[in-house]
Amino acid sequence: MLTAKITDIQHFNVHDGPGIRTVVFFQGCPLRCKWCQNPETISTEPRMLFNSALCIGCGACIQACPGGSLTVRAQTVRYNPSECLRCGSCQSQCFTGARKFSSAVMTLDQVYDQVMKDQVVYRKSGGGITVSGGEPLLHIDFNTALLARVKASGTTTAVETAGYVPWEYFEKIRGHVDTFLYDFKLFHGDAHRRWTGADNQRIKENLRRLCLVHDNVMVRIPLIPAVNDSEEEFTAMMRFVNSLDQINSVHILPFHTLGAGKYSMLGETYELEQLSEENQDGIDRCMAIAENMGIKVNLGGTGFVEDKKK
Repeated sequence: MLTAKITDIQHFNVHDGPGIRTVVFFQGCPLRCKWCQNPETISTEPRMLFNSALCIGCGACIQACPGGSLTVRAQTVRYNPSECLRCGSCQSQCFTGARKFSSAVMTLDQVYDQVMKDQVVYRKSGGGITVSGGEPLLHIDFNTALLARVKASGTTTAVETAGYVPWEYFEKIRGHVDTFLYDFKLFHGDAHRRWTGADNQRIKENLRRLCLVHDNVMVRIPLIPAVNDSEEEFTAMMRFVNSLDQINSVHILPFHTLGAGKYSMLGETYELEQLSEENQDGIDRCMAIAENMGIKVNLGGTGFVEDKKK
């Protein structure tokens, strides 16, 4: 039986494809976007999240840890990830929920049973299942099997992807996908490397090829102030979008900091902590650039419309 590391299964979502959807989040991502709001999903292995506000200092986690990764120094519990067995003993003994791992291994049957609980909702709303991450296409065999099974039940499927995977992954799964939600972050390669840790040539090439073989690809742009909202950068992005087969609109996702607190829970620093969510000028500028090129703009990822060129 196929298994995968699942970080979350969220029901009743309206931002991740048409209708009301259940979103399955997977562990692991090949990019390192500095604005990432799910940093616990980047590593291919589960990460420990510690919420100090919930900790009462009872020491149950230390006693439960068989690997010695939790110790006390200066009246503070210290976590050494290199000694961690990821067995979940500390999490199971922490009754306040202060410690938890970012993901758990689930079988294909377990995930399928979870997502199909809302079948009636999907039928009435035109919704379905969306796989996300992290990067769900890293789990290509699992998701190909999952989406094939979901589609066979008459439920619609969607994939959220950043596109930084081998083209063969798209070839393998595309026949089981109704909607691709494709993140396009930056056009210029040097800027893309600076902000995401990787070049974007594969991402652009995969997007171009996908638009040639699939008739429902939605381009989504996380709009980050002072990163990709300049006139030069956004214009280059829209020119590329205009060159794509069947793409007629973009979904602009305004920057937010809802996941910023996760960095401290991981023991890391959020580099964009001081970046303001207030960016109406940037949003207006980018919407005008797109619309002046004849590209429709959907703000916020809701209200999915016909995106195909006629």
